[in-house]
Amino acid sequence: MYTILKSYFRNFKKQKLIYSITIGGFAVSLAVLVLIVSFIIEEKSVDKHYPHIDNMYRIKQSDENLQIPKRIYEEVMALAPEIENMCILNRNGVLYNYNDKKDWTTALATDENFLDVFSVDIVKGQKEDLFLAKSDVLITEEFAQKVFGEKNPIGEIIEFGDMEEKAVKAVIATPLKTSSLKYDVVFNLEQNIWKSYRGYNEEKYYLYDMVFYLNQAATPSETESKIKDILKSYEGYEQAELMIQPFKEIYFDKSRGDSYVHANVNMIKLLAIIAIIILVLAIFNYINLSTAFNNERFKEICIRKTSGARTKTIFYQFVGESYIAFLVALILSLVIASVLSPIFEELFNRKIDLFEALKQPSVLLAVAIIFLVIGLISGLIPALVAAKFNPVDLLQRNIKLKNSGFRGVYNTIQISVTVALIICLLTINKQIRYVKTKDVGFEKELLLEIGLQGKARGKADIIKEKLLNNPQIINVSGTHGLPFSIYSYGSGSWISDSVEYEIDELVSMNTDTSFLSTFGVNLVMGRNFRVTDKEACIINKKTYDYLQMNTIEGQEIWGKKIVGVVEDFHFKNMHEELGYLQMNYVPDEVSHLNIRIAGNNLQATLMDIQNTLKEFEPSMTNNPRFYDDWINTMYQKEEQQAKAIKIYSLMALFLSCLGLLGMAEFASVKRTKEIGIRKVNGAKVSEILSMLNKDFIRWVVIAFVIATPVAYYAMNKWLENFAYKTTLSWWIFALAGVLALGIALLTVSWQSWRAATRNPVEALRYE
Repeated sequence: MYTILKSYFRNFKKQKLIYSITIGGFAVSLAVLVLIVSFIIEEKSVDKHYPHIDNMYRIKQSDENLQIPKRIYEEVMALAPEIENMCILNRNGVLYNYNDKKDWTTALATDENFLDVFSVDIVKGQKEDLFLAKSDVLITEEFAQKVFGEKNPIGEIIEFGDMEEKAVKAVIATPLKTSSLKYDVVFNLEQNIWKSYRGYNEEKYYLYDMVFYLNQAATPSETESKIKDILKSYEGYEQAELMIQPFKEIYFDKSRGDSYVHANVNMIKLLAIIAIIILVLAIFNYINLSTAFNNERFKEICIRKTSGARTKTIFYQFVGESYIAFLVALILSLVIASVLSPIFEELFNRKIDLFEALKQPSVLLAVAIIFLVIGLISGLIPALVAAKFNPVDLLQRNIKLKNSGFRGVYNTIQISVTVALIICLLTINKQIRYVKTKDVGFEKELLLEIGLQGKARGKADIIKEKLLNNPQIINVSGTHGLPFSIYSYGSGSWISDSVEYEIDELVSMNTDTSFLSTFGVNLVMGRNFRVTDKEACIINKKTYDYLQMNTIEGQEIWGKKIVGVVEDFHFKNMHEELGYLQMNYVPDEVSHLNIRIAGNNLQATLMDIQNTLKEFEPSMTNNPRFYDDWINTMYQKEEQQAKAIKIYSLMALFLSCLGLLGMAEFASVKRTKEIGIRKVNGAKVSEILSMLNKDFIRWVVIAFVIATPVAYYAMNKWLENFAYKTTLSWWIFALAGVLALGIALLTVSWQSWRAATRNPVEALRYE
């Protein structure tokens, strides 16, 4: 071992740059791997702390409708007695007000079984009858500390939104950071913090999450078979089946629309795949550079072999040096990971605890296995190449530097990965720009929305009238829900000329007479709402066309008289197609104000809006939000993916440049004699550069040919997530190819220039 260390550090002094490059490439790749593994380990630990987790489930529908009608609770419990306990819950934000402390917090509406199902500890206060009175509330330790400090919160009165005042009955443990269910306060199930419902014709089904745990002897599949057909007896649910899902899978469920925080599964997969690719590229680089620079160690190998060193000894030496390089890189990677962690924390939107992950035995075992396997793989090929040299050939300089084809393959793979990542990055950025700038069907500029809170919620008409006194405010419309944030929808059947039409999802939005003028939406048929209208609605053109109406005269849809048809506009983001829309005239039931303003004195206008709202609700905390800014934030997941690919593209590019540098050095050494002869015969430096660089151009072209169809397929699949998408323009692929070629030539030209400008006499003497 001492001999291997001595040899390694001696060669390190001779080739500081090359050894630094190989170790640096390894270290950067391992640092990224360490960060991602730390993140994934923390993600995998979510919800694993619950005592019943192995027998804990939630009920969902077999499609992506996750929440279940509350009314089936008793029926489920009667059909499946093996369910030991089940709770119903729903989560939403609520405004609290205590003395001068006012802010939004996360509220949970649930029943008395919640504490047992989720094993919640009572920290302070009474332990019995916690969910009997509507005037009681449970708060977490963290919330208690935030609001009350060191004061005993039991019995204290807090205002929540427009509900009656609540008395703190108990303090409960704060959910762990590894919980997918987050909350600060817990209300009785009957509290109207927010009710989500699905309508079918005239029927309403209030939706909740249902979580339970089974007894130890129960079989989940048997329980599922007992309850799967319960929903079919309800109107609108004839085709629906229930299923049960292990609670530990909820966090990684791609579906949305429930009370839980979910992982970005696609991002985790993307990070893991690209991290592995980056590590493989680093291994290729080590092999490439090690074999390319073995020729610099001819004398050492020659002396060792002629002194009696066996092939096995040479082999062990090179494998040992690989392990030393990998060990140094592993240590450096922890330092680099600490430096890079803020970048990745922003990318993951989470704090990364590197050393917490390294404390886990499974991680340490994985590190040991990776060290042994990658160290062996990295050193195997250089060791085989060095061990097979014949000492006679070494002394006579009769060495044929082979395997350049393999090195070309290595570099081609590296460049292919880089080109593919650049194509993906350009495509994602193009799609994000497209969805952000696409016409949404209404005038989104200088249009803002603000949610009504507390006492202001019931005074929308008065607030609207006062706001319009400001000459900078052009129009105001009240809505319940709003475009891109729909609160309710229904489904059902509609009969026209004896033909029955089934509507799976008809979005419903309450509004007033000012909606069309505020949003700049045009009527294509009929009229706008009138203040004298009762049970009236306006539908969008897509709904009108689907129902194949010849006229709207005398037509109703689910008890609402149709008075107009508007042009289609987007009320969902670009992941989904334009849907069916019913705007109901219910001006007294609104949750938001939508305000059209002039472009002058913007800050003063915004301040006036906030001050006006605070006159009606002093605890008002929301700031007005511009629609165009809001729309830009709807694609954060895609922007996060773009950030990840950008980081990895830079790393892949860095590693590819290292590989090309090794290839350039290998080519220049291999052709030293040829270069000398050509220069003696009058070859120009430009001709030598052209001769040396043409091989690299060939590899870039081959890499481009390989990467293009792969990236095209991958981006086509990714774009399928959008109902409205950009095109895969030819210039994206051309630009990626040109960038790869330009960077490759810049990388190798320095080494080629050194070889081309070398004194030919020295080159021939070297040979």
